[in-house]
Amino acid sequence: MTGTALTWQQLRDLKRPEFEDAGDGWHEVSGRADADRVRTDKAMTAKLRDTQDSESAKAALARLERLSRNYEYIHTESGLVRTTLNGLAAELADPQRELTQALEEAAGLKFTVHEDASISYPSAVVCGNPQFGETGEKKVPSGTAQGSSRFPLESNPGLNGDPGFDYNPNPIREPQ
Repeated sequence: MTGTALTWQQLRDLKRPEFEDAGDGWHEVSGRADADRVRTDKAMTAKLRDTQDSESAKAALARLERLSRNYEYIHTESGLVRTTLNGLAAELADPQRELTQALEEAAGLKFTVHEDASISYPSAVVCGNPQFGETGEKKVPSGTAQGSSRFPLESNPGLNGDPGFDYNPNPIREPQ
């Protein structure tokens, strides 16, 4: 099975309630199938078994039992589809909320998020960090940081490929 990664735009625009609504539709299908199974077992199969005793009645009973198993299958599978849709909607809630928050923060900082997930940031004037031997103010030029297709929990290489953080007065920059 090959899959396509969900882009940040698709995650941003995702309408999770539509998954939940579809799940509710599958729940209705599941409920109807279960009710039909019960009706088949009680109203048809039981009455036929209690009132008839012939080869044709036995054949009809076998078919009704198969119909009952089919309704049970529909009931179970529809329930699984509902669970999957509701689970997907729940699993995407936090990432979608975090993305929305990140996009709002980026807009507040006057960053531009591009379709390829790269981010452009404006120039800034920053104070030097005495810890690094920097004094006074300096202008940090604007630029663009490339997007990443890494998964959120993968390690992020810092200086010299070692995990960690890299100090830079500019809010976003590419690793060296």
